[in-house]
Amino acid sequence: MNRRLHEKLHTHFGHSSFRPGQEEIIERVLKGENTLAILATGGGKSVTYQLPALLLPGIAVVVSPLISLMIDQVQQLRTRRKIAAAYVNSAQDYTESKEILRELASGAYKLLYISPEKLQQPHVQAFLKRVGVSLVAIDEAHCISQWGHDFRTDYLRLPEAIRLLGNPPVLAVTATATADVRREISQLLHIPQEGVIAQALNRENIALDLVVVQDEAERRAQVIRLMDELQGPGIVYCSTRNTVEVLAASYQLQGSKRVHGYHGGMESMERMLIQSQYLSGELDVIVATNAFGMGIDKPDIRYVIHYQLPASMEAYAQEIGRVGRDGQPGYAVLFYAEDDWHIHQHMVEKEYPTWQQVMQFHPYYASRQQMNSESWAALGMTDEMVQLLTFYAEQTGMGLEAAAAAEGQQEQVQRIWQETEKRKRQKKQKLAEMLAYVEAGGGCLRSKLNRYFGEDETTFSLHCCTRCGLDRQAYRAALPGLVPKKDENSWNLRQALEILLPKK
Repeated sequence: MNRRLHEKLHTHFGHSSFRPGQEEIIERVLKGENTLAILATGGGKSVTYQLPALLLPGIAVVVSPLISLMIDQVQQLRTRRKIAAAYVNSAQDYTESKEILRELASGAYKLLYISPEKLQQPHVQAFLKRVGVSLVAIDEAHCISQWGHDFRTDYLRLPEAIRLLGNPPVLAVTATATADVRREISQLLHIPQEGVIAQALNRENIALDLVVVQDEAERRAQVIRLMDELQGPGIVYCSTRNTVEVLAASYQLQGSKRVHGYHGGMESMERMLIQSQYLSGELDVIVATNAFGMGIDKPDIRYVIHYQLPASMEAYAQEIGRVGRDGQPGYAVLFYAEDDWHIHQHMVEKEYPTWQQVMQFHPYYASRQQMNSESWAALGMTDEMVQLLTFYAEQTGMGLEAAAAAEGQQEQVQRIWQETEKRKRQKKQKLAEMLAYVEAGGGCLRSKLNRYFGEDETTFSLHCCTRCGLDRQAYRAALPGLVPKKDENSWNLRQALEILLPKK
């Protein structure tokens, strides 16, 4: 088997040897043992389920969180790896999905990428069970913890979906997971302790920088200048959609590179086009919310700028991990102002329901009354908030008849409220940990980041971090012909909004 694995690795992936951890993970998968694989960004996570899919009977089902991610991975498999793969998601109409499933039944594919929501559909589950599933791989498995309790509750329903498929072996893969997240994933997916295989998180080639700014004007001026001066492709992460639009518009007026904004409020086709342009080198820099980057297969990203404080250490590690997957030197800089945390505090408060909203939601749930998005919006609730409330209402274990009774209603509302408040506190704790990382004086940033994930590795290849000494000039491009800048201090928010808002 070992020889056959190496032959498949070379034939389909072009590698002569496995990266650390890969072979051990694949051998467990082929034995039918549930496994959690934690490999650093660029560590070859996808190989650990794509290669076994070629050797196992039936098909491998890959649960993927983003439509753009699964489309990109399937295209890569078909064109570069010569592996038969397909995807099913909500962007397809019924006829298209049905045709793919029909081809799947005829043995046309070895891998099927699917969203967690689509996997919940009874007809999809019944079909896959008939065809025969040899492996369920959960890509970006940290989403079980990061999103499952927030607005992608179908991640928490995965164990039941897997049971209905006949309990095939499970492989969960991610780049970052604290001890608590590892335990949560393992408990949910029935992965034994010996089935957790983790490689070092530390990315030696990425230098970590931290810049404290006094106000928005100073921050914007510095970031715009860096976007021009840093070498290679880059990503600038912002906390809000409005910040993305303002920064992208201001750079397009002042800067010299090809830059575009990206956030979840854009149409899906527009987002896919922008992503495709960035991957093909038609764009130099993406200014984005955290909606961009997951699963991006672009090894030559040279830098990530965090325009504002990330919401958690996990988000920060995931996002800077997109730098330098080719092993060449990379640069990650985080800009921080004292009031950054207010943005996230406000977002958390908006994300979770108030007591009154839980009270308003419950009668509709108990009576099975159907409500559309507009009706919920009139009550101040988003679709994501309704999904969250519905999930916790189901988890109380209370029958609808009991929930409809006056005493049952009060009890269930209280339980739902307690769960949502628990999740809100956890999210605020994550923010507090991120705040402590940037505000604590002294100490190596690399060491602090890695210790958060339970690791002690601190080696680096070119530069370590701001605290240990960092030559920022090493990451700047020698571009004497840059377009002359306007006075950066003259740019302000009002001018940016004049571009973004329609004229009266």
